[in-house]
Amino acid sequence: MYCVKCGVELADTEKVCPLCGTRVCHPDLVRPDAEPTFPAEKNEEVRVNRKGILFAVTLAFAAVIAQLLICAFSFPSTSAWAGYAVGGVLLIYIIVVLPLWFKKPNPVIFIPCDYAAVLLYVLYICITLKGRWFLSFAFPVIGLNGLLVTAVVALIYYIRRGYLYIIGGALIAHGGFMVLLEFLIGITFLHDGTLRWSYFPLAACFILGMGLIVIAIVKPLRESLRKKLFF
Repeated sequence: MYCVKCGVELADTEKVCPLCGTRVCHPDLVRPDAEPTFPAEKNEEVRVNRKGILFAVTLAFAAVIAQLLICAFSFPSTSAWAGYAVGGVLLIYIIVVLPLWFKKPNPVIFIPCDYAAVLLYVLYICITLKGRWFLSFAFPVIGLNGLLVTAVVALIYYIRRGYLYIIGGALIAHGGFMVLLEFLIGITFLHDGTLRWSYFPLAACFILGMGLIVIAIVKPLRESLRKKLFF
């Protein structure tokens, strides 16, 4: 028996031409059910060794840190610069790579840890530069921002509803945070607590936040926007 399209010789058990894929049809030939001439292809899934890749990435980060430490000990004049580089590499590893070691990393746990790592890194910079701005500026700014982000993520992660209320409240809180930021900049670096520009982000965030809260409260408006914007 031969293929009607490409002419290749076929076994009696073939139902499809293995060369061109044409369906075999011979009304006078009874084809018994038998093993096909060509074995079926097996689509084997390629499994990626996730922990192996993370271990290799960790070794790469460790190698970079080792090189920076060697440079710091070889050239003492660059020790401060090497410290900044080592801290930056460790910060990237903690924020990006460390959560990947867990199957389901909890952002409510890792986000405060990330902000704590940032605080330690900024503290090191402040100490090496002999500055006096950590307690009066860096600590309250980074700490309050970390609390705000952690609270928003925790509400979204655990409640899983009322997103408009959460995002609206977060925007209003962010506007207030911008006022505090300008105030701390003024008293720390300019020795002046006068507010000049923070009113603009405060007003914008307040309007947007209240708009989202109003949409969440008024159900007909919410349903209308959902139909028009497809969300």
